[in-house]
Amino acid sequence: MLHRADRRTATTKVVRETEAEAIAFIVGKAIGLQTGTASADYIQLYHGNAALLAESLEVIQRASAVILAALEEPSPEDSQVQTAETSTPTTTEGTAPEPRRSRRARSEAATTGAAA
Repeated sequence: MLHRADRRTATTKVVRETEAEAIAFIVGKAIGLQTGTASADYIQLYHGNAALLAESLEVIQRASAVILAALEEPSPEDSQVQTAETSTPTTTEGTAPEPRRSRRARSEAATTGAAA
């Protein structure tokens, strides 16, 4: 996403790699991945630093938001399941149907071992 943008020619490899790793860190954390120090280590490998991250904050936030929003969109399979669920309710008397969870919530539940 970032490596193909127009700004690729206007930025250095250090900037591109630092931004890409920061975005990967944010998205990974948001979906529940435990990255340890991998992102910080990678950024240091490319000589990225806090000042560069601060300068790139807007780009990092915008790209992370786009990726996380895409993870929230239901897949065609999810849409078919939801349509089937709403057209033929199967709840028993006195119980409410379980609320629909986002793809991110299902992913987090899977990584923590909770029932899906």
